[in-house]
Amino acid sequence: MSPAVAPPSFPESLSAAIAARGVTLRELVDSLGARGHAVSLSTLSSWRTGRRRPDGAASREVVEALEDVLDLAPTTLSSLLGPSRRPGPRDTTPYSVGGEEGTAEALRALGMSDPHALVESSSHVVLDVDLTGRVTRLTARAAWLARTPGAHHAPYFVAVDTPAASSSSTAEAAVATPHAADGAIPALEPPTIRAVAGCTIGATHHRAETGLFAAELRLHRPLETNETVITEIELSGMLGGPDEPGWDLMVTRRQRVLALWVRFDPRRVPRTIHAITHDARGSVRRRVAAIGPEAHLLQPGFGPGTAGLRWEW
Repeated sequence: MSPAVAPPSFPESLSAAIAARGVTLRELVDSLGARGHAVSLSTLSSWRTGRRRPDGAASREVVEALEDVLDLAPTTLSSLLGPSRRPGPRDTTPYSVGGEEGTAEALRALGMSDPHALVESSSHVVLDVDLTGRVTRLTARAAWLARTPGAHHAPYFVAVDTPAASSSSTAEAAVATPHAADGAIPALEPPTIRAVAGCTIGATHHRAETGLFAAELRLHRPLETNETVITEIELSGMLGGPDEPGWDLMVTRRQRVLALWVRFDPRRVPRTIHAITHDARGSVRRRVAAIGPEAHLLQPGFGPGTAGLRWEW
């Protein structure tokens, strides 16, 4: 009697479907965003490798959208998830950079009992990209509004680069991706973060396998309701690799101004650059002309949604 063959798991089926379609994780992020499902690159990577599984209602909706994007029959992937371990209504937390479970874990680690007390009203992010194509520094200036009296801290999330997140097979990516001597993928060090002005850095949280990094921004004093403050922080280290060239800003509330400024090494400027935005009005992709070794995206009155830049060498 032949032994029973175990059915494919969700990660195996997802990986096979991605390979069959010949798409990158970045392309999947864009396609899902165009359908109204904002999901990060690190979340898709963790699903594909089996480090995490889609469990909440919102995550399962993304899986159903993946079936459509990957030209799969309905329930091909969703039927492999089994019953949810967290039944109930959709999670209403505004933060989902690292997936619902990863975000909730990070908020607990930061001691954020009320992450809504201080909300971002404007954001300006500057990225520095080196000669190899890696994002090595991020500077973020933000204006915050206190929604409750006594608001004194806020979480800041970044989905940083992980070797497992790579979906490229180019020689450049293979050379740039760090590996241990035995071929195993090493755990990456978290980025270095420092406060430049307006706050100090409190607790931090990092999950190397998913790339999620979170930090607590502590204000110099508690704010009164509707009082505002401006903060500036800087992150450095391995933030983004050449295998997935681009950067997204995910905002969960309307921003007065959302700005992304990317500064490339003058010796290597991308061949093409595109701005991509996803919000309730739909998805827009447009060509962006570099000004010297720099490119930017400026979105007044934007959000909730995602906005970012993609470049090709």
